[in-house]
Amino acid sequence: MPRLGVDKFGGLLRAGVADAGNDHRLGANEAPPAIMSIYLGEYLSNLVDEISGLAKVNEQSVAQISMGVRNLPRIAKDVSDRNRTSPIAFTGNKFEFRAVGSSQNPSEALTTLNLLVAYGYYMIELRLAKRIGEDIKESAISVLKDVFNATRRIRFEGNGYSSDWHREAKQRGLPNARNTPEALETYLQKDVIELLEKAKVLSARELTAKVEIKLENYIKTKEIEYKTAVNLARTQFIPALTKQIGSLAIAAAALKTAGITFSVLSAELKRFNELFNEIKDSADVLENLFHRAEKTSDPHKRARLFASEGEKALASLRFSVDAAEGIVSAEFWPMAKYQELLTIL
Repeated sequence: MPRLGVDKFGGLLRAGVADAGNDHRLGANEAPPAIMSIYLGEYLSNLVDEISGLAKVNEQSVAQISMGVRNLPRIAKDVSDRNRTSPIAFTGNKFEFRAVGSSQNPSEALTTLNLLVAYGYYMIELRLAKRIGEDIKESAISVLKDVFNATRRIRFEGNGYSSDWHREAKQRGLPNARNTPEALETYLQKDVIELLEKAKVLSARELTAKVEIKLENYIKTKEIEYKTAVNLARTQFIPALTKQIGSLAIAAAALKTAGITFSVLSAELKRFNELFNEIKDSADVLENLFHRAEKTSDPHKRARLFASEGEKALASLRFSVDAAEGIVSAEFWPMAKYQELLTIL
């Protein structure tokens, strides 16, 4: 059976929520991962599994389905959030798509989601049309059985944050675009272009322009992000470490003059010096990245450069700055520390 909806175009759904800010959000702080899967919950999962497991579809087997297919029971509204790690979750009376970024207009994601639903209905209608003249109930259940079996790989009830799910998703062949440039490539795939053109949503030329615009926004956002990080490193964090090292050096010299050996001070000085070099080196890497990016005219290549090497350098800088914050004296640290933010009234 041809693949349907999210099973076939999960990457398109991910592309619809791709931007620089959402790359940091997806997979953290109650946001779902970049892997598009569906959480049905216990009731629907059992129902789907029972239909999928029917050996033969006929009036008798349909009548024996114990989950209320013939006459669905009333379902009480479920006010709980349930699985917060799932991008698409059934929450008792509705499906929620939870991967939209906080700064994004949800209309794009909604358009994409509705398009995938319409495509799924279209493909199901084609299969039903081939069974005209057969019992409608048996035909419907048979098609549903095929759909449920064909789309099994995108159903996941567990923890979307776990490393086990990421490994399993890879084995299932589910796309996992970890950054915006990678996600936006989906728009340029042949089957995606055909889908959007057939539905009269966007033409191939409009899709190309859309990707170019999104890449430009991504590049500019990353440039601001990285340049701000370099500026903070050079004007605030490195000077703070310089003051800390100078203070300890004066103390160590005074102890030495007094004939006192204090090995702990030497160890502290060594650690501060290491952090100084780490922060400086990471800032240098980011600054060199700007110069390399300026020489790259292709926005796709420039965006990929920022997404790969830039993110690694920024993460390295962040790690060293966090380590410095934990040991540099509050007297020298230029901004509020985490413990102050947690305790401030």
